[in-house]
Amino acid sequence: MTYSLLTKHAVRVMFVMFVAAFISACSSTTKNEANVQVNNHHTNNGYYQSMDGACEQQAIEMNSFAQQSGQAPQYLAAAKAMLRCVKGIQFPKGHPDADKALRLMALSVINLVKGGDIDAAHIALKKTQSKFPDKDLYFADYSSFFDTATALLKQEDLSRHQLAALNISADLRTEIERHQYWLSH
Repeated sequence: MTYSLLTKHAVRVMFVMFVAAFISACSSTTKNEANVQVNNHHTNNGYYQSMDGACEQQAIEMNSFAQQSGQAPQYLAAAKAMLRCVKGIQFPKGHPDADKALRLMALSVINLVKGGDIDAAHIALKKTQSKFPDKDLYFADYSSFFDTATALLKQEDLSRHQLAALNISADLRTEIERHQYWLSH
């Protein structure tokens, strides 16, 4: 019985890593918190704390290196760097850096999955959804980032009907259904 549970967990982790590699399409990077500078933008709605451009550039470079190496530690480091770039910054409607921040946070979720830290990916996804409740990103096939991440991270909790309602790629849907079938039979 213990062997069966370990095998199911290993299959799930491998599946999530495979699917994350399949759907990834973004990149970004950041600096250590000590090096992040605070800049303010003045708009008609007031002042907004902006993201540090150097932090973002470093995170993008780290992500590029992680993609080239394919190593889990590099994906995890890039994800943490991305999250540091947006840490403590609020992104209300009209914030000039909101789109960049959403992309960084979404890519951090994907990198956490690729790095194998599924628990941190869950947390990062929840933070991203709470910071950007009315926004989404779309992949080249027009599938939703939030729906795709939900399908990847909560696949065992989703019923067939819930899975069908998500805006995810056909290939991912087929792979999740195949995975669910083999885990139940």
